[in-house]
Amino acid sequence: MLASMDGTAGAAPETLRLSGRILGASGKSVLYVALWQAENFLKLPVQQVRIEPGAEPIFQFEVPTGRWAVSAFEDRNGNGVLDMGLFGPKEPSGFWRSFTSWHKPRFEEVASLMERDNTNADITIK
Repeated sequence: MLASMDGTAGAAPETLRLSGRILGASGKSVLYVALWQAENFLKLPVQQVRIEPGAEPIFQFEVPTGRWAVSAFEDRNGNGVLDMGLFGPKEPSGFWRSFTSWHKPRFEEVASLMERDNTNADITIK
């Protein structure tokens, strides 16, 4: 067993709260909110939350310190995936760290460093 400088046993990494609201949703369709790390970005989320129509559009994740990205989309056709068109998403979507370019986002462009709780990681979907 490892001991820290203060004499306590090695503790688990600190868990931080990452939460916010989805802004701009119609309230008529399911919302999906996904938590991403650099590995498997836009392929396999670390966690995903489903928010039913009419429910409060809020999300919360518990994460260790590090770089994280959060995305959201409104599933207007009910198929459970963000439908893509020739020029980007066909359904309202967005990231916690706003992204406005004409290419597929890279993790570095939409990720933020989490070093303390963040309870206003709001996402505006368009």
